[in-house]
Amino acid sequence: MKSLCLLLLLSSLSFVAAQEEAPARVEVKGAAGREDGAPARRVVGRAEIAAYGDGNLADVLRRQGGVSVVGSEVRMRGLGSGYTQILVDGELVPQGFMIDAISPELVERIEIARSPTADRSAQAVAGSINIVLRKRGGTRREDKVSNGFQRGEWSPSVSAQAGGKRGDLSWTMGTTFDRSVRIDGIRTDETVEGAAGMQAARRFTEAGRARSNRFNLAPRLNWAFDNGDTLGWNLLAGLMRARGATGEREETLLGEATAYPASFATVAQRGTTLRSDLAWAHRFAGAGKITVKAVADGSRQRNAYLFLGTAADGAPGLARVVASGAQERTASLNGKYLAPFGAAHSLGLGWDASRTTRAEQRNQTDSFAGAAGSVRLQDYTARVERLALFAQDEWTISDAFEGYAGLRWEGLRTGTDGADLARVASTSSVASPVLQLLWKLPAKQQLRLALARTYKAPLTRNLVPRRYTINNNNGPANPDVEGNPALRPELSWGIDLAWERPLGQAGSASLSAYARRIDAVTTLQLYRDGASWVQRPVNNGEAEAAGIELDLKSPLSVGPLAFALRLNAARNWSRVRSVPGPDNTLAEQVPFTLNAGIDYRAGMWDAGANLNVRGGAASRSMDGAAIYYRGRVALLDLYWTRKLDAGWRMRIGVANALGRGQRSGTAWRDSGGNAVTRMLDWEGMASIRVGIERAL
Repeated sequence: MKSLCLLLLLSSLSFVAAQEEAPARVEVKGAAGREDGAPARRVVGRAEIAAYGDGNLADVLRRQGGVSVVGSEVRMRGLGSGYTQILVDGELVPQGFMIDAISPELVERIEIARSPTADRSAQAVAGSINIVLRKRGGTRREDKVSNGFQRGEWSPSVSAQAGGKRGDLSWTMGTTFDRSVRIDGIRTDETVEGAAGMQAARRFTEAGRARSNRFNLAPRLNWAFDNGDTLGWNLLAGLMRARGATGEREETLLGEATAYPASFATVAQRGTTLRSDLAWAHRFAGAGKITVKAVADGSRQRNAYLFLGTAADGAPGLARVVASGAQERTASLNGKYLAPFGAAHSLGLGWDASRTTRAEQRNQTDSFAGAAGSVRLQDYTARVERLALFAQDEWTISDAFEGYAGLRWEGLRTGTDGADLARVASTSSVASPVLQLLWKLPAKQQLRLALARTYKAPLTRNLVPRRYTINNNNGPANPDVEGNPALRPELSWGIDLAWERPLGQAGSASLSAYARRIDAVTTLQLYRDGASWVQRPVNNGEAEAAGIELDLKSPLSVGPLAFALRLNAARNWSRVRSVPGPDNTLAEQVPFTLNAGIDYRAGMWDAGANLNVRGGAASRSMDGAAIYYRGRVALLDLYWTRKLDAGWRMRIGVANALGRGQRSGTAWRDSGGNAVTRMLDWEGMASIRVGIERAL
């Protein structure tokens, strides 16, 4: 609290000191949408978000250069969960946030930044992605109805956007509803070896189907007062209901079958999310502007799970009933003061304080052959408190140089306790200097250099030591999973270098490279707890990461036909020093990504295609005995739109047009010659979505 009061006092003093009136800094974009200021970001606009008619943001993001999506994780530089910072309207999202929780119809633009700035959280080792929600006022209205089709199942969605203005008040309202069906087909091949040779070989075939309903509501109110003050209130609410069922059968090729070679499982989920913020901005008469924002964020999820395992002789086996839930609440208050200082500088001071509480409950009852069995009750609460102070300066050094310097201090305090866990707490802090330089060269070329210290806070869910147990066939390649309340933040020093130049009036080319050194890196520990194998995250020494990226955008004319071409290719490397190689990489880092796209526009219609390739990845556990593998993925997406008249448009999109599947797996081997390998092949399925849109 003393630090916060001191910062507010310094903000007032800096305003008094800014005697020379100067215009506010204006961002100027160069050719092909480049930003001429030292801090740079790439912006994905509304037209690009809507082009393929995607039903979720993950599909939009995986087509962006340098970005990969693995499961529900969005990754930059190929690095896994927590290394990429996700923001909504410039504010950190809760750590339990799922990227699919926001419909693409509610998003105005997406900002991708590879280097941090001091006015935003330093939890951006790989970079940050800011999702900016739609807030455009006026009387414009947009409506959209679409329906997706996959394997005989329909997935309809509807959305509406409206806005208006009355006096000093402007408002917008966005709402979406979608019903989706997910079909999974998974084949798992497992082999077990001993010192004397092969002991068992099994094949598991799983078929699953899940249906989910999602509803989003996003109202916004903005007031503009006569004295120049503005007040904005935003709300994002979401409801989710889902049900699913899976059946699995085992084919024993060699050796003995598992305990339950046939099984059936059902799951029912209910989730709610609510995010609200209130922002006030005041512009002083002489110079400067102050903004204060309060944010409240909450989510709740309830799950009901049933597993029925059948023994090899057909008799009833394990009946497992699990009732679980999680609640996460975050409250934050932040402020920023910006003021010009002379003709060349734009100074900023600010603070950011937040508190997150995550409670998890998991009640599990196991019955065997119809007889009463064991009961496992788990109840944990994790708390994360954060306070950050920052100062920054953007200045024009000369006609050829732009500069940015910032310093951010963040303090972090975590604590975890539960019914069977004594409180485990930790306190840490990090000072994050940031320096960015822009050098303007002849022929409109640019060089960028960025130096920064960043960190990765432990994911709140990884601080909770609840254990998720495997229903059948627990082993080193199929372990139980639990969190670790003793996890500490990872600290990183990084450097980024980029060369940029325009290609004609609408094209651009860039070549960039980065390097990171990470301390207290998180790796996976695999150990035995009695008869069960368990996997958990632990801090484990130092690591290095590096990579290069090429990005090209260029128009192409073939006779009367005009095309727009896009190509992005990235190569990433990493090494964890304390893990024996090979494959001692960071968190299954994606080694390379490729995005190649083409767009064609001709009057009343346009079309395009995008090929996304993600390289196969492998990483080892803490002792090097287990290797976690994800195979190469290649996805081809297509779209076609047709303007029906001035206000109506039809859109068709095809996702994964080639129907390519995915592969993942785990291999474990010890020094005694024992080995277990499990490889999972996920069936690929193409899907098509057809929509009608109206804009008035």
